[in-house]
Amino acid sequence: MDRRKFMNQLGLGSTATVLPSMMLPFSTSGQGNHKTKPLVFGIVADVHKDLMPDADERLEKFISEAQKRKVDYIMQLGDFCMADDKNQDFMDIWKTFKGPKYHVLGNHDMDRNSKKEMLEFWDMPKTYYSYDFHGFHFVVLDANFLYKDGVFIDYERSNFYVDNSYRTFIDDEQMEWLKADLEVTTAPTIIFSHQSLWHYQWGVKNRLAIQKIMEAHKKKIICCMNGHNHIDFHHRQNGIDYLEINSMSYQWMEDKYRNTQRCPKAMYEQYKWLPNMATYKNPLYAFATLDPKGILSLEGVKSEWVPPSPYAMGMPKSIYGNEYSPEISDYHLQFG
Repeated sequence: MDRRKFMNQLGLGSTATVLPSMMLPFSTSGQGNHKTKPLVFGIVADVHKDLMPDADERLEKFISEAQKRKVDYIMQLGDFCMADDKNQDFMDIWKTFKGPKYHVLGNHDMDRNSKKEMLEFWDMPKTYYSYDFHGFHFVVLDANFLYKDGVFIDYERSNFYVDNSYRTFIDDEQMEWLKADLEVTTAPTIIFSHQSLWHYQWGVKNRLAIQKIMEAHKKKIICCMNGHNHIDFHHRQNGIDYLEINSMSYQWMEDKYRNTQRCPKAMYEQYKWLPNMATYKNPLYAFATLDPKGILSLEGVKSEWVPPSPYAMGMPKSIYGNEYSPEISDYHLQFG
């Protein structure tokens, strides 16, 4: 299949009592359970403010374009910024968008913080939740759990830098919530997560349990979107589409491909991991349009590597499903 051709309950009054602990109540003009016009939202992943010297400028370009397009809301898919006073200016840029703004927790957001601290810094009510918008349903999941000795443990303050087999799980309580949420909604649904719900190498470890829940409701599900992997990819499995949203900023390189020629010397002195980052010349982001007639159109930004590219540094091409590229493809998905 050619991947380039392939095609969360904001509690409205009547539904806010269904799952009250995870519903986000607020009112938006034109919002409701009726599908009367296309819904447009902007989406960005893995900005990595704490690693990228020009993260502010990258975010500003996304916000400017979102405002120009008059999108209904914006969403970031995690690895955004840590809860640090020095990042307040970055958050102020995010807040210049006056419409609704949603967050997904990424693993690196808890490099120095707890989830509670991140929720407060981002003004994010829950780590997982759902909302309705213009007759569509959206679910946000939190896959930032360790699982060890039969216990789920929240990511916090870099405790997830352990044996890979212990990390990237969705806890049982959240899965029960997801099951109940999907049973209640009758609206076409998009599921957001930071880590992939399908990826065979970098995905959620207990993804088969999540997939079983989703596949029981696959006629409702438009697609799943995630960041984390810094790749541009589409995967369809058992009737559900999974879209990998590339990083706004860069691809991570192994030490043997480190390079200190992409940026001024002073930046490397300030940002110690910059030599491992193959950066994109322009910020990557996407705009999704949900047509009530049953089409999701995703328009992505295409950029290029800041030279030298990782391939110029000798990096071999990755296997299918892991390819690196400085772009987000356009997609057209049919649903309903």
